[in-house]
Amino acid sequence: MSDRPISSLASPQATPHTGRRRSRSTLATREQRPRRGLHPGGWVALVGLALIIALVLVGPWLWPLDPLTQVIANRLAPPSPAHPLGTDQYGRDLLARLLHGGRWSLLGALLVCLGTTTLGGALGAAAALGPRWLDRAIGWITETFQAVPGVLLALALAALLRPSFGNLVLALVLTNWTWYARMYRALIMHELAAPYIEGARAIGVGTGGLLARHIVPNILGPALVVATINVGAVILNLSALSFIGLGLPPPTPEWGNMINEARPLFQRVPWLMVAPGLCIATVVLCVNVLGNALRDRVDVRIT
Repeated sequence: MSDRPISSLASPQATPHTGRRRSRSTLATREQRPRRGLHPGGWVALVGLALIIALVLVGPWLWPLDPLTQVIANRLAPPSPAHPLGTDQYGRDLLARLLHGGRWSLLGALLVCLGTTTLGGALGAAAALGPRWLDRAIGWITETFQAVPGVLLALALAALLRPSFGNLVLALVLTNWTWYARMYRALIMHELAAPYIEGARAIGVGTGGLLARHIVPNILGPALVVATINVGAVILNLSALSFIGLGLPPPTPEWGNMINEARPLFQRVPWLMVAPGLCIATVVLCVNVLGNALRDRVDVRIT
């Protein structure tokens, strides 16, 4: 017989088992712990987008040159301390035009997203909560609009209307609301099948109360994520239609029409096209990365 106590004989076997159980418990806790905040790429995109918005809003006061003033004697000047990005073919400061043009591009994207979200959300809610005939009618209208490519339909509408910023925004709203309507209808139908909706109806909550108190707060997160992801596509569509002359008329600066104006001079002065193109690409990249980070945070599945 050994003189070692029973506890010491059992400890070499009990200790690994206890440690293994503790590690499994810790692993389970980590797996069940909800994700908090954004991943590093999302934070970088958020900071970059915030800096761009701040420059667009405050930049014209920090760099107060008039983007419309023409100085023909200083045309196509290379970058210099007086003109950090040079001047265009009319002697206008490129940096000032980029800062002012960014206002129109970002404002247009914001207005299109608000318009499509409002129109699509209202029709999607009406289809989900209304009678069956209304659901079928809205579904038929949605499928009719989606039968034509959105960019082609927006091009046709913008061409029929007088080229202006408001008509361009209206054309994009009328061609992009269908996707939002289908999304909101699906989200609301999913929430209507939840048990808590049956409980709320059992205690006498009406349709308006269900929509305002229960359904909208639960679908707001996924809808915000989808709208954020769609901002990049809206900016590209705005710039593309402005590039072909269906947006703001010259000489008002906007990133899309700035690329169009610089197109004939690309081989001589490529920075006139590269600068607004980089602005568009940077904003779209930041918005897409931020939207993907928000999607991972909210755990939204987009189909």
